[in-house]
Amino acid sequence: MARILLLGSTGFFGRGVAHKLLDGGHQLRVLVRDPMKAAAFKVRGAQVLVGDALNPAAVMQASQGVEHIISLVAVRRNTPQSFLEVNVDGPRIMAEAAKASGAKSVVLVSAIGARLDGHYKYLTSRWMGEQELTKSGAAGTILRFSFVLAEEGGVLTDFERAANFGPFLIIPGSGQSKFQPILREDAARCVVETIGKPELLGQIVELGGPEVVTYEAMFDWFIQARGIKKPKLKLPTMLLIPGAMAMEALLKDPIATADEINTIQLDNIADGIDSVSAHYGWRPTRPSTWAQENWKKTRAR
Repeated sequence: MARILLLGSTGFFGRGVAHKLLDGGHQLRVLVRDPMKAAAFKVRGAQVLVGDALNPAAVMQASQGVEHIISLVAVRRNTPQSFLEVNVDGPRIMAEAAKASGAKSVVLVSAIGARLDGHYKYLTSRWMGEQELTKSGAAGTILRFSFVLAEEGGVLTDFERAANFGPFLIIPGSGQSKFQPILREDAARCVVETIGKPELLGQIVELGGPEVVTYEAMFDWFIQARGIKKPKLKLPTMLLIPGAMAMEALLKDPIATADEINTIQLDNIADGIDSVSAHYGWRPTRPSTWAQENWKKTRAR
């Protein structure tokens, strides 16, 4: 089994990848700022190092002796840490450490839709991070995912907050933008299996689940699972953006940012409905069926 350094192990997606690596018998090392958040990994045999994944010296030290590095370090919002320092500098720091330590490969987890476009700050930052890895010369694979779903966190938290805000369930825009959501368990399996696929080095692989659905359809999964009776209300983005900008200025953690509202108007689908089976040889779970049971109130935190 491989010796692997995982960066971003305590985040929403990272937790799933860490446990999947341990399930596979890999020798896992994690670099975390708060070791208490990595306690579940340590009891399973992972090596826990304390440090910041944005500190070049800490990442360099953590990279010594590993064969592969996986990074899920990213932020969706430009505060308190900026897109530049996390989504752009993070991949550069990882790539430099990988080259210096002699790691065989790196896996950078990014997002479908990454592009250079000033209208979409988050997606631009992810594209810039990908470029940092590419120009470093480190042997790596970039995995872009559509929405990753789990029993807690991620878009589920967004839906929960929206459901608790006011008398209506607000849907930004038409709600008809298309997504290809994938379960965290399946997405984590893709990340882990990429380590053993040298044929993917140098590639950008876009991955999603076996269904293409609209944003409104995903919201409906949540509404039905929770038995929520509030009416839905679709509002044009031009009406929501000023309020979102005001909330960003006044609140530490607003329900939505202007950039998030703009971004979810874009289609977010992989390079094929069978993208996972094409690259990995197995078919992921259908989220529509899974959400009915796993998004019920008793399963959410």
